[in-house]
Amino acid sequence: MSRITPPLELPVPRNATALMQQLQLLVGKNKHRFWCGGVIDSHKLPAFVEKMASRYPITRNKRQRDYDMQRGRAVTHFIAFASDGKVHWWLLSRPGAGGLADPSSPDARVARDAMSADGHITFGDYVLMYATKTVLHKVDDKKTGKPKTILSDSSTWTWKMRSQVVREIRASITQCCKHIEYGAEGNDIRPGWGLRGLLWATRQRPQFAGVRNETIELHREALDSWAPQQTLWRSRHPDLVARFGERAGALLSMKELREVLPKFGRIVVYGPGSQVLRDLGADEGLRGH
Repeated sequence: MSRITPPLELPVPRNATALMQQLQLLVGKNKHRFWCGGVIDSHKLPAFVEKMASRYPITRNKRQRDYDMQRGRAVTHFIAFASDGKVHWWLLSRPGAGGLADPSSPDARVARDAMSADGHITFGDYVLMYATKTVLHKVDDKKTGKPKTILSDSSTWTWKMRSQVVREIRASITQCCKHIEYGAEGNDIRPGWGLRGLLWATRQRPQFAGVRNETIELHREALDSWAPQQTLWRSRHPDLVARFGERAGALLSMKELREVLPKFGRIVVYGPGSQVLRDLGADEGLRGH
């Protein structure tokens, strides 16, 4: 007989990127399009989780969820994560009896469809969308018979930066170029500054397909905006020109960017020693997030 997991013993994603990956998988691959969510104080979380568990089958294991789907019942997941001193939570549901898409559900009136324009899931700077991404394919050239790489567009669920965030980055690129702030990249010890620091920070974001495409496009725009200013910057820093030659005042080329930009791969969502919801129900559970 399977052990029943108490609601407050449900695991918590090990970090923000793992959380985003789990939400993407649930909404996309596993078709949990219907959701509701919000932010709650940590001390209120335990009672709230118990209430959700009394309304929805959030503690079911995979075998039990498979059985529910065969019977036409909704499969649901509850996820919570501590960030910025608050606990963010989401209840996600597949279609079916007793789920968020069921008109008789206690929360049907506040449920949203992640596919709709006004129902996207957001977290921090990011929004989860069914969007177009560029995919690399290797095919054999019909004329030469040699393998070649082509780009094609494919639609899938992915995280993108919110429109406001992209506008802010573009405005910062413009300001850096206007004031000829070439800057420097950051590292684990110190933050970057100027245009190079801004582009470096953008590359440090979780590179889901949508974010990766935006990062590449923002870098391309930065190259175009900086090109007229590079000559002026070089004239002001002859010592650096003598030291670095043609690289002085240069940004990464598009080829170099693609070589250094990390590709996002599947990561472990619930690692050994992961917190559980009970841990988030105390103030100390918010430290370090």
